[in-house]
Amino acid sequence: MTLWGATVTMLAAYAVWTGLALGLWFRVLVLPPVILVGGLAVHASSSQPLSSFLVFAVLVQIGYLAACLLKYLPQRSVAEAARALPETSR
Repeated sequence: MTLWGATVTMLAAYAVWTGLALGLWFRVLVLPPVILVGGLAVHASSSQPLSSFLVFAVLVQIGYLAACLLKYLPQRSVAEAARALPETSR
């Protein structure tokens, strides 16, 4: 694996984990500042700044979306299971 490939792999892993953490604890309004600040840091430290910035921005958003789905789906499943239970007579 080349140095560029290893760098992009690490960037992808950190971007997805960042998006997952943001999705679990914050609302969507946190994404633009995080993408801007993180993108500037990636841009400053990368040999291919534009592609690195785009990879970071897209993967943070994918991680955020995945975390939101992980938060939402269990709640929906529990609510559907509760509705499926027969009502007890009083």
